[in-house]
Amino acid sequence: MKKVLMVLGVLFLVVIVGFVAILIWAGASGGKVQDQFFTAVSSGEPTQVTALFAPALKDEVDEPVLSQWMAAVKANLGAYKGLSKTEFDTSSKYENGVSVTQSSGKVNFEKGQAQSELVLHDGKIVKFHVTSDKIPNIWFTGPAGTQLYQERGKVFLTDFLSNRPQEAFAMMHPALQQKMPLEQLTALVKTNSEKAGKVQSIVFKSESYDPVEDILKITYTLECENARATPIVKFQFAGLKGHLIAFDIAGKG
Repeated sequence: MKKVLMVLGVLFLVVIVGFVAILIWAGASGGKVQDQFFTAVSSGEPTQVTALFAPALKDEVDEPVLSQWMAAVKANLGAYKGLSKTEFDTSSKYENGVSVTQSSGKVNFEKGQAQSELVLHDGKIVKFHVTSDKIPNIWFTGPAGTQLYQERGKVFLTDFLSNRPQEAFAMMHPALQQKMPLEQLTALVKTNSEKAGKVQSIVFKSESYDPVEDILKITYTLECENARATPIVKFQFAGLKGHLIAFDIAGKG
């Protein structure tokens, strides 16, 4: 009996040592990804940040908007100085075969501190939340370049006028989808594409940004077999993404 208890005691010790090892590994892993994240944020290159993202998060973040946030962090907090040695916590677990790591704590900068929370799935960031009293609530003053939205608008108009309603519908913000359900959009697309004929060219004409509404309005010059127009596509910015919230094929507003 004593021998059995001793064996159990050894096994229990092994379990404890293994558990401690997992905690140490989780802490090191969380700290490493936090360091990678803020090093990338400090680089000024949004592609370095999005390279750490899982595909689902990449879809929710536009690099021109991310670039503005990175600039706000740098301007208000200064250079990245590393993670807090004491105010930091990491946990790891498995859910449905996916390794989930949550890492949160204080991050030190030249001009102050920030609170950072990262959530990772299989080593890729699926969520990040960074707050600091040094960063103003209103840091966004328009995207750093509009080429991305010019191209998105062009793709949307091309799908719309080429009788591809499902593709056009997928690009619309959920609020616009509610206003114009797929069935209604399909009928509108069919009518316009048949009337206009084959698309010959869609060229960017002009843009304007409303800082109060956070809306970017892009106007194009459209030429089709049977029609010409100056269509408009509007994007509204929320979070770190510009959402397609309105369009006008005729270009009246």
